[in-house]
Amino acid sequence: MINMKYYNKFLLGAISLVAFASCADNNSLDFTPAVGKSDSLVKLSYLNNYDVLKKYVDRTANPNFKLGTGVDASDFSSKGTVYALTVGNFDEITAGNAMKYGSCVADNGNMDFGAVKKFVSTAKDADVSIFGHTLAWHSQQNNKYLNSLVPNSERYMHITTTSVGTKPNPWDWGITYNLDSPLEVGKSYTLSLSAKSSPGTTVWFWPSCSAGTMYLNPQFSVGTKWGVYSITFTPDKPIDKLSYEFGQLNGSLYLDNISLTKDGSSTNLIVNPNFDNNDISRYSKPSYLNFTYAIDGVIPTKILTDQEKKDTITWAMGNWIQGMMNACKGYVKAWDVVNEPLSGVDKDGDGFYDLQSATRGTVSDNDASANFYWQDYMGDLDYVRTAVADARKYFVESGGNASDLKLFINDYNLETFWDHNQKLISLISWIGKWEADGTTKIDGIGTQMHVSYNEDPIKQKSQEDAIVNMFKIMAATKKLVRISELDMGILDANGNKVLTPNVTDAQMKEQAAFYQFIVKAYFDNVPAAQRYGIAQWAQTDSPSTTGAWRANEPIGLWNGKYDRKRAYAGFADGLAGKVVYPAE
Repeated sequence: MINMKYYNKFLLGAISLVAFASCADNNSLDFTPAVGKSDSLVKLSYLNNYDVLKKYVDRTANPNFKLGTGVDASDFSSKGTVYALTVGNFDEITAGNAMKYGSCVADNGNMDFGAVKKFVSTAKDADVSIFGHTLAWHSQQNNKYLNSLVPNSERYMHITTTSVGTKPNPWDWGITYNLDSPLEVGKSYTLSLSAKSSPGTTVWFWPSCSAGTMYLNPQFSVGTKWGVYSITFTPDKPIDKLSYEFGQLNGSLYLDNISLTKDGSSTNLIVNPNFDNNDISRYSKPSYLNFTYAIDGVIPTKILTDQEKKDTITWAMGNWIQGMMNACKGYVKAWDVVNEPLSGVDKDGDGFYDLQSATRGTVSDNDASANFYWQDYMGDLDYVRTAVADARKYFVESGGNASDLKLFINDYNLETFWDHNQKLISLISWIGKWEADGTTKIDGIGTQMHVSYNEDPIKQKSQEDAIVNMFKIMAATKKLVRISELDMGILDANGNKVLTPNVTDAQMKEQAAFYQFIVKAYFDNVPAAQRYGIAQWAQTDSPSTTGAWRANEPIGLWNGKYDRKRAYAGFADGLAGKVVYPAE
């Protein structure tokens, strides 16, 4: 373990803010070691020779290229350390959270863009551009408000067991739904439902017919709060009954929002899925079982049709985008118009990954209950098309020049080797669908690249090959290409994360070399006209605090004390296309 007292410290304290801002990360500062010139410190002295990062971009060859970084908006607007480091090294900034829906929209739908306006004003004064992040996403939404716009029935199936008895098997307690017609053998179906229980219990789902029962796993571990559960299965017999088996539950089980759909279809095969009416005639139980079931709850004043829900959510999106564009007044000219739309599964079998969805089983149960998926109301095509149309309309209405606006689809795992860049290939296919109306135009693709250097040489080589392949595939689209959220951890040869306190100098060299590889690969494989830019997402290593992004990982170009790391040199060398100053 070496003493990582890195170079190029800030002159804090007595220096005034203006002077401090001008000399942040000033490579001309003399280095005076805190405790002697140890060998480990001498090895890092080459870092002192580097200029600020943006000086290594060839502006003649890359006149439109933007070197960006992610920042906390309040940290930047306060004009302290983050502001100084950012203005000194970067052309463009992306707010980590301040420009997301959940940060601006209250539970009653009121929108507050005060922090956004201050952020924009500060960036404008510093002559730093802003990349907008993000107009449409499923995460960090105000779920309470959005769900209030499209209320579902508050009714539900309430199953009550009055005594447990001595029966030990899960099938000793169960309720059966009788389908109107048998399912097709060999076709895939997805069951989705909301459930809770008191106390928590296990529910098995076993489809059946006169020819036998399918004993499916995994079972649902139903908790005491409402959760969304789903399972996909392929009948091997003409299933006409759906049984929910709950063993020796001694208490209550609640079921709601039950959906059964065949892959490739949105038709729900369950009648009265939300228990909006009092018809439970399709449910049955053996007469000898000692439990009751009934419909409880209340019906909201108005239940919206699917079209009414779509219209309402479409309005909510437009209202949000209009508010954000008006707050930015045309200064923010590039946006992640839609963030992370794709799942990593192909449920419909067309060869491409499907969009994320809470109703079609393409996300985890936890994600389905925690997020708001606009596409589940607006449709996979209209979701993106509407976001694009609203962004272009309200950008101009808010003072922007239409030709200046660049809209990106941003996603993660586009560089992964284990699926041979299949997510990127799928995203490009979806872009083709979205643009097929002849009106929708998506200007660029953002690849997040939250990567790790892997000390397993085989995996590392596969990763490097996939990154190069990603850039080539993106370049072939003729669209703008942006690395949107680059940061880098380290994995040891066994695949374990290397945390900041344990990182070695040898590993830091490997990380620096990988940073150089990625940045250089971008310039080598993306034509100049398509190079929108690269954004380093984490300026410094992540703190160890709970909830921090990649907590306690050495992901930054600077350490937690704002000293340059070897990664800084690797990044600069990638921008320059050569090793500027050899490491010692």
